[in-house]
Amino acid sequence: MSSPLRVAVIGAGWAAELHLQAYAASPDTDVTAICSRTRATADDVAARFGVPHVYTSFDELLEHEELDVVSIATPPDAHRDFTIGAAEAGIHVLCDKPVALTAAEAEELLNAVESRGVHHATGFIWRNDPAFRRLRSLLAEGAIGEIREIHCRCAIGAPVLPMTWMYDAAAGGGSLMQHGQHIVDRARWLLASEITDVCGELTYDVKETVQGPRFHNVFDAFGWAAARAREGGGEDLPRVEVTADTGYAFMATFENGVRAQFWEAMHSAGLSADQVEVFGSKGSLVWTATGGIVAVRGRRPPEPIEVEGTSASGAGDLRGAEEAGHSYWRELVQAFADDIRGAEHGDYPTIYDGWKVQQVVDAVRASTESRSWVGIPSRSRVA
Repeated sequence: MSSPLRVAVIGAGWAAELHLQAYAASPDTDVTAICSRTRATADDVAARFGVPHVYTSFDELLEHEELDVVSIATPPDAHRDFTIGAAEAGIHVLCDKPVALTAAEAEELLNAVESRGVHHATGFIWRNDPAFRRLRSLLAEGAIGEIREIHCRCAIGAPVLPMTWMYDAAAGGGSLMQHGQHIVDRARWLLASEITDVCGELTYDVKETVQGPRFHNVFDAFGWAAARAREGGGEDLPRVEVTADTGYAFMATFENGVRAQFWEAMHSAGLSADQVEVFGSKGSLVWTATGGIVAVRGRRPPEPIEVEGTSASGAGDLRGAEEAGHSYWRELVQAFADDIRGAEHGDYPTIYDGWKVQQVVDAVRASTESRSWVGIPSRSRVA
């Protein structure tokens, strides 16, 4: 048996812990180092996960560690340098989503990993939800005939958070950049087709928020915000501007002719925090976070389709969604490791997928400004 792949995780926050738990579950990987600019937090995380080495400098990490994989779990504005640096060192890269701040930057990352011949992956983990796998196979089998439309709606119902990079557009925050990228990727993966045109807007329902504590775990920030709301606002704290969007609403067209609608409101609550409806010539398939998959055909009663292992992701149970996320991360990491080792492996999303989704994000941004339809280039990449 060959030695496990030697992994360094970049970052020490909530996302990094998702990565670390996934690598810990794989017999084919061994995390040998953590790199974070916040030494005390990195030391704590390293102690909890049994990671022997901690660095605050990426250059020092590359100088002193022999690595097979760099796993990037930082805010998006740091992804470029880490990804390109790892690729230039001949190290395989798993970069969390969003892979970059713009489509041009994502294309730069893709060219870097491909030109160096390293394996690469990104964190579109909801492809691993058993319900979405079943939904994809039903669509491919023609269960509802010719596919005509897909509607994706998310009313997440999150409390307004203290200031965080997720509210900072320049750092890669925003509803569409964060949760929305999962939604766009799910749609293109379900339909096995790319988006060619969009028309719509980003929405900005929260203009400012409090400058509260700094949280490394996003669920702690949600808990703090919810407790503050229950207490009627809590102590007076300085307020700062929110520059990122908190939702989006746009129409889209896919290469295969399917029409699409996407809508999300981060701070609005609904019956289901996450819903996908696919309409075809012979019926429709509906997935909700709270109810799984239902087939609707004509006037017949809706027909539930049971899928073992389906999560209730996004159903208002953040901890339940977190547990499901751990499972999907484990599958992604194992598929990536198997591919690197030349073993039979499952499919997994790559930086190519991150680039294609970022093209959609950029197009929605442009449509917000122009108030018109915006096309997405289908040309080959510039190498």
